[in-house]
Amino acid sequence: MTSTLTLASRLGGLDDANLHDLIRARGIGRARIEDFFDLADALLEPPSVQHALAPLARPTLAVLAAIAEFGETADARQVVDLLHEWGDADVSPESVAAAFDSLVDVFLAERIGTGVGIYPAVAARFASWMEAEGLSGHKLAAPGKPAALSAVPDVDRRFVDKLSAERAFIAAGAVAEFVYELEREPARELQKGGLALPDTRRVASALGIEAESVPTVHWLAVGCGLVVREGAVWLPTDAAEKWAQLATPERWAALAVAWLDSVPVDIRQLMVERTHAAWGDALRAYARWRYPAADATLDRRVNDVETHAEFLGITAGTAPSAAGVKLLEAGADAAAQVIRAAFPAEVDRVYVQHDLSIVAPGPLTPALDARLRTLADVEGTGLATSFRVSPSSLHRAIAGGETAASLRLFIESISLTGLPQPVSYLIDEAASRYGRVRVSGSEAGTLVHSTDGQLLRTIGVDQGLSALGLRQRSEGELASRFPLDVVYWALVDAHYPVVAEDHDGTQLRVRRRLGHTEQHETTDAAQELVLRLRTAERADGEEGTQAWLNRQLESAVRSRTTVTVTVALPDGHEQDYTLEPTGLGGGRLRGRDRASDIERTLPVSSIRSVQTG
Repeated sequence: MTSTLTLASRLGGLDDANLHDLIRARGIGRARIEDFFDLADALLEPPSVQHALAPLARPTLAVLAAIAEFGETADARQVVDLLHEWGDADVSPESVAAAFDSLVDVFLAERIGTGVGIYPAVAARFASWMEAEGLSGHKLAAPGKPAALSAVPDVDRRFVDKLSAERAFIAAGAVAEFVYELEREPARELQKGGLALPDTRRVASALGIEAESVPTVHWLAVGCGLVVREGAVWLPTDAAEKWAQLATPERWAALAVAWLDSVPVDIRQLMVERTHAAWGDALRAYARWRYPAADATLDRRVNDVETHAEFLGITAGTAPSAAGVKLLEAGADAAAQVIRAAFPAEVDRVYVQHDLSIVAPGPLTPALDARLRTLADVEGTGLATSFRVSPSSLHRAIAGGETAASLRLFIESISLTGLPQPVSYLIDEAASRYGRVRVSGSEAGTLVHSTDGQLLRTIGVDQGLSALGLRQRSEGELASRFPLDVVYWALVDAHYPVVAEDHDGTQLRVRRRLGHTEQHETTDAAQELVLRLRTAERADGEEGTQAWLNRQLESAVRSRTTVTVTVALPDGHEQDYTLEPTGLGGGRLRGRDRASDIERTLPVSSIRSVQTG
């Protein structure tokens, strides 16, 4: 028989990871939960039970209704026969066994012999829900699936594929620009979630998209592991650099995989069943029929999935594209091959102008685009990206390991217009000025050196650098309490010819901070509760063990659950008794012995363990 006692025993046998996932899935907090009995009570409360019912598909709910019809416990054969009576002609022992597994996995039921039993509190909440919704086991099992979604006509398919390819190309470029923009300047996270409004507007301007689309770009970058939150700001990860080197179809494929992995299994199954039909309202209607216990978040989940699919070009106008169909049916590699043929050809040559601008006649290859960003500032994005060379951008390139000779050679190799004289002159000037300001780390922070006294005085009074708290330490030297990378990039962004060096004067390459997810995991409420439960479980000494026994006995008496108690006898031996408990008080347990059919009274102090089943 199922009970709070049997549930508490199951919970105590979970490992920390599974226990954590269960607590998070049910949305349970720490308040008033001191041990596994409290957790069992919390899991059996109506809101928690309803939370577990919400993601269950209609066939699984029909199985739950059948079990309840048999009085909370049933085996697969009984359930199959009853579902056949209710009109489900497709049900089989295998499908019922799978439903049993689902119910047990979400802790709405537990194994009892060859069948399963549902907890009384679950049965009560389930019955209440069915009554409120006007449902019954017969209605859940009876056929009545909504009509199939309408197919996409061939004439529309061509339009869908053209529009989706355009969106896919723009999406891959937007995510790349988002990563580059965060490398240039991190974005702040609001306490309630989402990027701060000023950063959202800045990112939207840099990406050339509407501010409303920034959360989608951010979501894709997070899902693909390209950015991570560190403290209160979002930064690129080391994986972003590798992703940026991929060809555009492979970039898109990685984003598409992130989207597919994020789609809940239930919604994904609906999409796989309908890869050649329009989604939209029809998909939402089908989802509501298939998941009748779901709350209002079901529509939002479907909307989110479709919004991200539209942005990525997996759909266009709610109709799956050819690439989207391949993604769902054959995976990302097959989808990338489809999208590759629809993308515009990438170029590896540019126009270098006398006004210091660099203009691409088409979408650049990712490798060329990445290197151009190291020596020039992006002015415009899209199919024809434009850049501008400046002293600060050239200083940045030289700090990254370039030389005047390597810069000239590179530009000449990609330029359709040669190397204009103004660009050549600026390269020479930048190389000659580079390193006039040098920064190095110190025990107290960072030191800023320069033999140019006037330049150092300018840095010291620059209001744009006031946050660094620079102070005169000695002739030709300023000091800041901030780390070297913070000071270095502040000077770079302020367009000073700065170089970083170690204590021996060797030049250092300083990269902007990168986020690392494994170093910034936070302890959430579920993890704190797991730690609390384990602490209570490991309570030292006899007092902790006795408290656990008392809770087990109290629960067994309250639920009339048959238990096997191990009792220490006066001669030192131990004896097992299988009892149907009837009372607990005065330090004694009373119950009927099932083996001898007599009433026994056992001193609680002599009981060494309690087992159910």
